[in-house]
Amino acid sequence: MKKKVLAVTGIRSEYDLMYPLLNKLDNSDEFELFMVVTGAHLTSLHNYSVNHIINDGFNIFAKIETPIQDDIPSQRVESCAIFMQHLCRVITELSPDLLLVLGDREEPLITAVAGGYLGVPVIHLAGGDSTLPDGGNVDEQARHATTKLSHIHLTMTESHSDRLLRLGEEPWRIHTVGSGGLDRLRLTPNLSREELHHRTALDVTRPYAVLIHHPLNDNASQAIQEINAARSVIAEFNLNLIVGLPNSDPGSAQIIKHIRAMKGVDTYSNLERLDFVNLLRHSKILLGNSSLAFHEADFLGLPAINIGERQRSREHGGQVIFCDGNIEALRNAVNTALSDMKFREKLHADCGLYGDGYMADKAYKVLKLLPDRNQLLAKHLTY
Repeated sequence: MKKKVLAVTGIRSEYDLMYPLLNKLDNSDEFELFMVVTGAHLTSLHNYSVNHIINDGFNIFAKIETPIQDDIPSQRVESCAIFMQHLCRVITELSPDLLLVLGDREEPLITAVAGGYLGVPVIHLAGGDSTLPDGGNVDEQARHATTKLSHIHLTMTESHSDRLLRLGEEPWRIHTVGSGGLDRLRLTPNLSREELHHRTALDVTRPYAVLIHHPLNDNASQAIQEINAARSVIAEFNLNLIVGLPNSDPGSAQIIKHIRAMKGVDTYSNLERLDFVNLLRHSKILLGNSSLAFHEADFLGLPAINIGERQRSREHGGQVIFCDGNIEALRNAVNTALSDMKFREKLHADCGLYGDGYMADKAYKVLKLLPDRNQLLAKHLTY
């Protein structure tokens, strides 16, 4: 009999990183894939990105709506309670053999809690990372808490695996497989600028930069100031600016409203995978504070500028420039990214710190060889 895998996703960025492995499992003779879709996927925040999952042909076993539209921290906590209640029912009904989650948001954390108490082993992708800014962030704690509640860890780098060892996880549970974002780049066909413009109506026929900037700790005003500074500096370098809407963290609603009111820039909320990958391929530079700068940009040989404190401590391959969100710091960073030959020598396509583009193959081999449920659930601390 095929093993039933129940994968949980709550936001487009997480889903895109999971997609290569989901696709591998869905086409397998040994596993049967089911999806729980929740969070921002089911809202207008990202133009109902659940439609991407539907178009990809995956079996959506349940949609769990959670109240995140009001953009306040207390609602995020309420969402956790609602999600756990409905997820418990879904797991009990389906009786999966494995739960699959990724990252550091509330959905993987709550899924890992439910899996532990319901006796279903949890596979956690992208554990062991660290993005801790000076002011702290709950995502850091949520990621490591999910690790302690999970049973198999599919990490992106060797240093992430080492961090899990220091957290007391048993070595046999930890496997370095890379980032699924690189699989996505490797497998997505190339589009010309003209084809991309025709498909998206974005102004990509002249040189451009991409900006993706998320709120940190509900501080929307700081993020808006940084976005405005980036827009001003990019204009100095005669580049068009294409701005993607942020994720659904508290503070995002104010940022989305501001971005939609900006003049002289192109904006998008939710592009098809083919379009988004090619948007990055043709870009001169990536700005903001998205994890794309560390995964995909590195593999593309795309210079990236991380603005502000979010992601400040994240491991990178040398092509990320960290800077404050003021005009002078950004101007110097953009000039380095575009013109400094010593820096640009670090830019190499088709290789990167976060893997080689074959995450799904490596992860699938791990899942094929898992021990039985009793051994998976019997966790022992090594410290």
